[in-house]
Amino acid sequence: MNRLSAFPHTNISTSWSLHAPNGKSVELHFVNPGYVSKRIDFDKFLLDLVKEKAEIDVLSNFKVESITERAELKVLKNDRYEELSARLLIACDGAHSIVAKKLSYFKVDLKNYSGAVRAYYKNVAGVQNSQCLEIHLLKDFLPGYFWIFPLNDNTCNVGFGMLSDDIRKRRIDLKLSLKDIIRNSPSLASRFRHAEAISPLEGFGLPLGGIERSISGEGYMLCGDAASLIDPLNGEGIGNAMWSGYLAARQAERCFNQNNFSGIFMSAYDKSVYSKLGKELKLKLCMQKAFNRTWLINMLVNLAIAFPGLKNWFGKRL
Repeated sequence: MNRLSAFPHTNISTSWSLHAPNGKSVELHFVNPGYVSKRIDFDKFLLDLVKEKAEIDVLSNFKVESITERAELKVLKNDRYEELSARLLIACDGAHSIVAKKLSYFKVDLKNYSGAVRAYYKNVAGVQNSQCLEIHLLKDFLPGYFWIFPLNDNTCNVGFGMLSDDIRKRRIDLKLSLKDIIRNSPSLASRFRHAEAISPLEGFGLPLGGIERSISGEGYMLCGDAASLIDPLNGEGIGNAMWSGYLAARQAERCFNQNNFSGIFMSAYDKSVYSKLGKELKLKLCMQKAFNRTWLINMLVNLAIAFPGLKNWFGKRL
């Protein structure tokens, strides 16, 4: 954490504001402050930490195309037919994990999957507090939310996401929806009048947590998005990914110490992940389903404004 606090390409986040469909908003403070950073900067920060370890070899430009098994080894091949083999495979290869597809349960369930788009913007007006994340629940774009996450250089991460099942049913184009919001939303259009997009508008999938799945097997473990550990309420995944990576490392140590890589032995990893994250993910999944109701969102924000104690209680659980 000391290294992260000294990382120059990040912005501390102490609170978030929830903007309800009725136009009212409430600010809630995090129990523990967090950080906002561009992924390319944060990923480089992590990779540089890894490169400091002389005992670790980093192999770049090896895109895994297939996974087979040979004796007790997992064999990975790229499009140049080069091979890597390992007794234990820890998969941190994201929402479209080839390891999950080849070795595990992988199946896209649109009811527990979200789609989102985002870009970086400069000069977004009305950012009153650079340490406050903004969540906007807009009447014409529910269930889904629009976000503005300030960075440390007058830049904001701006995006819009929605459950994939609703995207399919309503035939939503997320990129067009985000553009519509920043151009025509009564509460937001003026804030983007002079804003400038400084990156392409990109889309991505979000496999949501809240349902316990098998995330390990003989000789492998899934981490982060590959294990469907994304918060189903707010779409955040970095924190849970880091926790799963830590727990996978502990399990890997046990495996090599006992020379045991069986599926049964590896299931201790599943138990540790869901012991740490499962209760919160299930709660957030329930809250996500409840937050599809406009009247309920408006009522909760009104109550939070009227009763600060309730606001504090609610904030500690998000």
